[in-house]
Amino acid sequence: MLALDRGAPIRRGPSPYKCIGGNLLGKEEIALVKEVIGSQTLFRHYGPKPPHMVDDLEQEFCRFIGTRYALATSTGSGAYFCAAAALEIREGDEVIMPAYGWITDYNAVAFTGATPVFADIDESLNISPEAFERKITPRTKAVIVIHYQGGASRLDKIVEIARKRGVKVVEDVAQSCGGSFGGRKLGTWGDIACFSLQAHKMITTGDGGFLTTDSQEVYEKAVRFHDLGLLRERFVRNLESPVKTGPLCGMQWRMSELGGAVGLAQLRKLPRMVETVHANFLRVRDELGKRFPKIRFRRVRTEDDIGITLAIDVESEPNVKYFQKAWEAEGLAYGSTSYCQTMGDIEVVRALLQDAGRYDPADFDVTREIEQRFAMVAMLPVHARRDVEEISRGMIKVLGAMEKKKMIWTGGEQE
Repeated sequence: MLALDRGAPIRRGPSPYKCIGGNLLGKEEIALVKEVIGSQTLFRHYGPKPPHMVDDLEQEFCRFIGTRYALATSTGSGAYFCAAAALEIREGDEVIMPAYGWITDYNAVAFTGATPVFADIDESLNISPEAFERKITPRTKAVIVIHYQGGASRLDKIVEIARKRGVKVVEDVAQSCGGSFGGRKLGTWGDIACFSLQAHKMITTGDGGFLTTDSQEVYEKAVRFHDLGLLRERFVRNLESPVKTGPLCGMQWRMSELGGAVGLAQLRKLPRMVETVHANFLRVRDELGKRFPKIRFRRVRTEDDIGITLAIDVESEPNVKYFQKAWEAEGLAYGSTSYCQTMGDIEVVRALLQDAGRYDPADFDVTREIEQRFAMVAMLPVHARRDVEEISRGMIKVLGAMEKKKMIWTGGEQE
């Protein structure tokens, strides 16, 4: 019997907090932070002793992701603004993005004066390649491809379309650092990729970000924009050929040595995090597949999904609300580790679109219908065997009750 119906709950006591790398902060991060404090050099470019943490982090990030260049930034948003500057997105351009996304993707485009254009998602909860192609016009400069909650977009198809139509590809890897598509790391498929190191992300510095690219010219422009238009000697040393760009008007998005120290320790834990979460994710999915043969998960191949969120199609928004209420009554934590929303439902985005006379509710109807029927449960690297077993039992208990009430029909045997 469900706890919602006065049965015994599955879990008593708190669940682990819903973050990923943040749950694993510990002695490794403390040791590197102590080294920075001891050096009295918190700025990445100079101080009483030679700084190296951010430099080391960028080099290790390049090796891990597999790109020629990586640039650390003080925030994830900073990486997106640097990417927009590096691709020279400006007024008159259009940038396509999924209608299920986050404020940062919209803001980075809107600040340039370019027009954000929204394409529907599909049951992967990522941008539909077909919808992306339909939205391309002669003014389309770029597409932003979000890999929502560890699940890769269909990059082969998207990149093929983009290359054919002369559209730049920006990968939003904020929620999926360490993930892959077709065995190739996310962040290596597009012209440029952006990562977030915010508190709920795969690895964290509290706030922070990265961008990656294989283009020297794009890298130079991003570096300049993130550092007052300058290209300091340490960045020049990274280049494959002589400098290709001149000074430009820039901002201050530099990462500090403290952020670099925490990020470096976190990055070294990332492969193990991904391995642990993916194994637990597969275990729960397998259990549910046996009990509910017709269950529908988000449409991402398991090998292309880190597995930080189990997303299950329960057919309607009322069913999602019921699932959440029943799940939480069992003492279990509901929801993904970080969020996207239908863009037209984000207050800031909707208000700005309305002010610009570009708000059309129909742009979001398909995406909203898909989003609202998926129930979300986070899978964390700190989940022990008992936690994973409780998630499996909770899923079977709640989905079984919903099936019995004929709210959903997943094909399992009735109890």
